[in-house]
Amino acid sequence: MKKILISVLFAIMALMASCSKEASIPPQTAEVAQPTDEEKEIIGLEEIEDQEELENDDANKIISPLDGLKYYPEDLNKRPVAVSIDNHPDARWQAGLQDAEIIYEFQVEYPYTRYLAVFLAKEPERIGPVRSARPYIIYYAMENDGIFVHVGGSEDAFAEIKRLGVAEVDGLYSGAMWRYNETDKFAPHNMYTTLKSIRDESQIKGYRTEGNFEKYSFNEKSIKLSIKNDVSSAKKISIIYNKENTTDYIFDKDNRYYYRFKDKEKHLDELDREQLKAKNIIALEAPKSVLDNAGRLYMETIGTGRGIYYTEGEACEITWKKDSEKSRTKFYIQNDELLLNPGNTWIQIVDSLSCITSE
Repeated sequence: MKKILISVLFAIMALMASCSKEASIPPQTAEVAQPTDEEKEIIGLEEIEDQEELENDDANKIISPLDGLKYYPEDLNKRPVAVSIDNHPDARWQAGLQDAEIIYEFQVEYPYTRYLAVFLAKEPERIGPVRSARPYIIYYAMENDGIFVHVGGSEDAFAEIKRLGVAEVDGLYSGAMWRYNETDKFAPHNMYTTLKSIRDESQIKGYRTEGNFEKYSFNEKSIKLSIKNDVSSAKKISIIYNKENTTDYIFDKDNRYYYRFKDKEKHLDELDREQLKAKNIIALEAPKSVLDNAGRLYMETIGTGRGIYYTEGEACEITWKKDSEKSRTKFYIQNDELLLNPGNTWIQIVDSLSCITSE
């Protein structure tokens, strides 16, 4: 409806421009008024929203608690699965990340990072490479009520799994994962799994199969932060974990997503070679300290802290709060809980927001 009104407005403008010039300009040279760049952007946004409405127009679909998009109930009436994903250069590129609703990136032993991918509605052909557990990775899996999938882990991680009663599937002791050699990757960077294998194993272990977690809050449609908040431009985002490890995002105004880059290369999904994209990006500041000679880390992910929310090419300062290992991290703009735009979310855990720049 909005697109129709805009089209009528432009037609009227064109007619008025033509009539006003008839007395002094020959008819063959009369110019039609052209939309401004701002008006073009509005039209583009309306066209995308109209397409999104068509895709979600099925009355049988319901809103996902993890990404705010609509799916059939049978796609959501199950427990999430949270997979620890290898991000060593020899593990790239990873399989299945394009279908995760939420993905976290953490620092592990220098200079590497690791991902935690949370899956609910979609089921990629395979997921991996799967890697080992760390305590702070476990906490984020638990806040999403995910069946935690990993291959081994630190002593502290195993202690937390036991203490907290984590529903977990460990590839060291499970037949639900396998070494996938067709990717030209080598151990320990080639352990893969599927969601079906994990859910089948979970049933055997007697884990609860339905989700039980606090949902995230979403806008009905994707909107710009500047409508309600003070913002800064964020068409390009650069995160420097260290001199050997960077993450970048570039906003595409045509499809209203950020494209992801890892160490200055396009971050691709191994399954279809398509570049990964993000609707929402949340940077959370969590101070770290080194625990041992192996470089394993403690990260202050429980408590409160600062953050930045990025969407639609804009950035806004936020705060975060996580009360316990199992409780969901909540995000706030001043005193109001943050409403995410519908779509997937990448959460970047950094020890200082000073490592992030945007323009």
